[in-house]
Amino acid sequence: MQTLLYTAPHTVELRDLAAPTPQDGALRLRVDAVGICGSDLHAFKGHDPRRNPPLVLGHEFVGTALDGPRAGQRFTA
Repeated sequence: MQTLLYTAPHTVELRDLAAPTPQDGALRLRVDAVGICGSDLHAFKGHDPRRNPPLVLGHEFVGTALDGPRAGQRFTA
């Protein structure tokens, strides 16, 4: 999967990483859009000690379920 990886303060890299394996009962989503919020910017600037590199930024997203009984439905988080 294509990710924006925070590697150091003021440094991000576009990388292809292996998609995580969903746990039982979880949905696999195709991410259709993702946002960068204030906490991502604080991490990028090195102002958030809780977010240590390497870290995939972008936790606000909308996606479509890929399989299972909810395939095709859209979700946001």
